[in-house]
Amino acid sequence: MMDFLMTLAEITLTMSAVILLLLALGPLLSRRYAARWRYWAWLAVAVRLLIPVNISLTRAPVRLSPPEDRVVLSMPAAEPHQASPVPDVPSAPPEPVTTPAGRTDPAPAEGGARPAARSLALSDVLPWLWLSGAAVPALWHGIGYLRFRDHVRRWGRPVTDPAAVDMLKALRAELGIAAPGELVECPGVAGPMMTGLLRPTILLPAGGVDGEALWFILRHELTHFRRRDIGYKLVLLCAALVHWFNPLVWIMLRAAEGDMERACDDDVVKGLSREQRGRYGQTIVDALRQERKTRKEAAE
Repeated sequence: MMDFLMTLAEITLTMSAVILLLLALGPLLSRRYAARWRYWAWLAVAVRLLIPVNISLTRAPVRLSPPEDRVVLSMPAAEPHQASPVPDVPSAPPEPVTTPAGRTDPAPAEGGARPAARSLALSDVLPWLWLSGAAVPALWHGIGYLRFRDHVRRWGRPVTDPAAVDMLKALRAELGIAAPGELVECPGVAGPMMTGLLRPTILLPAGGVDGEALWFILRHELTHFRRRDIGYKLVLLCAALVHWFNPLVWIMLRAAEGDMERACDDDVVKGLSREQRGRYGQTIVDALRQERKTRKEAAE
């Protein structure tokens, strides 16, 4: 297990340099290149972080020496039970014992050897520390997802407006999405979103969305599904859980989510007129404002 953790540490140090480089070059190259290249670069980094094997070079760029396996906790042995004192009786001294090396040691004391002290070494602590650090955020995200899913199942209601249903079917056909998909209105949802790795479900906040704004929102969410962005976020989250001790990996997760949204927007506006692009941008801004307002009201 220590070899695995040392390899993990070497990989996280090497990829930290790549993450810092991408973060530094992002603002400079975003004016000339689309967000798509950063989208794929983050995915490549996340996949590499999830492969705990030094396969890139014969000698890895970063080599770490295993830490000294020292004792971090020692518990003294229990004292043997003291028998009642008895009068001293003269006896012959114990005969020395000759070891195979020829060294003479005194004979063991009467009553047998003293029990060895129990100790906890560094190699016993580090694996459990890493597993605990990965389990805590994994449980946090898992419980949060289950609670959100139960909320949607309890309070969500399918949208039955014929115009909205027909709009969803038309967009699915245009984008080539064969999955059935559902359009659900759910109170407590801050803004439009998509859930479901295999079967897409588009959630709308209470009150719904009408008109052209709904068309833009459905197109945006279905584009996320066509790009498999939910799976993309899952890979990035797994990389962050494995390397939970590296803050740069969590920064990468946040940056990758932003680039994912920008790359999705680039795909959405393909083929749209300049006027439609402007209205689409305004729809996204309005949705973000409403989402922030809802979250703020919920927090208060």
